[in-house]
Amino acid sequence: MANSKRLFGVVRRNLLRRSPSSITTIRSSIQQTTRENIAAIKIQAFFRGHLGRRAFRALKSLVKLQAVARGVLVRKQARIALHCMHALARLQVRVRARQILSH
Repeated sequence: MANSKRLFGVVRRNLLRRSPSSITTIRSSIQQTTRENIAAIKIQAFFRGHLGRRAFRALKSLVKLQAVARGVLVRKQARIALHCMHALARLQVRVRARQILSH
């Protein structure tokens, strides 16, 4: 118990002996670290924004490319469907003609 009281007294004396300038230096170094952290956070935020905008631009161009490709595929599918419908119509005409001629 006596050792802890003596140790506490030594620590207290050392703290009371410190000059105000050393305390100020500690505070300013904390502020400097904070400023550096804020600067790093701002730089990271701007860089992430830049990467996000670049990725969005690439995604937009990819979506446009997909729309063009799908448009081509849709037109091709419509052309095939019209061709099949035309073939069915010709076939129906032949079948009706045979029915009429056979009666």
